Amino acid sequence: MGRSTLAIFTSSSDLLHTLFDALASLRAPGRSARIAVREIALKQILFTGFEALSLVSIIGLLIGATIIIQTSMLAPGAGGEVLGRILVAVVIRELAPLITAIIVAGRSGTAIATELGNMKVNDEVHALASLGIDPPRYIVLPRLVASMVSVLVLTVYFSAVAVGGGYVVSLLIASPSLQSLRVGFAAAVVPADLVLFLVKGLGLGLIVGWLSCHFGLRVQSSPTEVPQQASRAVVMALLGCVLLNTAVTAVFYWLVGPSAVPLQQPSF
Repeated sequence: MGRSTLAIFTSSSDLLHTLFDALASLRAPGRSARIAVREIALKQILFTGFEALSLVSIIGLLIGATIIIQTSMLAPGAGGEVLGRILVAVVIRELAPLITAIIVAGRSGTAIATELGNMKVNDEVHALASLGIDPPRYIVLPRLVASMVSVLVLTVYFSAVAVGGGYVVSLLIASPSLQSLRVGFAAAVVPADLVLFLVKGLGLGLIVGWLSCHFGLRVQSSPTEVPQQASRAVVMALLGCVLLNTAVTAVFYWLVGPSAVPLQQPSF
């Protein structure tokens, strides 16, 4: 029991050090270093965000269509207002941030952990430190920023694509008017949704980048550790994203109350 407790404490301490060391490097001096970190972050955003647009588009369209089809089957005759409320509650508040984070974790999280693991095996991290380059600033910080920005922007894009796809399918199935959908959106959206959107997008992105970097840097000297730590990084990132998403949703509905509940008793 003592060894297990010490192992948990040590792992948690190392995990926090990975994050705090990267955040602390934001205040480090050096104009050239800032330029280099900015360029790395932009390249990471290109890989993590822009190159994932096609995958996010396909999944967003299918998710939006599936939600409308299920709603039409479970509640025949549901009007555009009901469909608008459901799209807000299910897509914008829940599925868009969570599925986007899962896509980024599975696609880019694995790549980040594998890349950093190979850098540790090849002693590249030690070489950077010996040259006076701060590894948390040069390696971890750009990937944290890229993950946060990419997940937030992709969440907005996913929401737009899913809602658009859901609307197109609803035209084929229920034929609601655009005005009724707008009414449903307006009735379901509350000002706190913006805060919820930002907290989930940035928080989930932070978890993906943070855990991917941490487990990648935990590789010691054996190449066989790289796939093991990469797999562990993705699993822990997915678990962390689900836990954060659930906690933020619970706090959101607790604070906002019944005004955020998407559906009252249907009249049909």
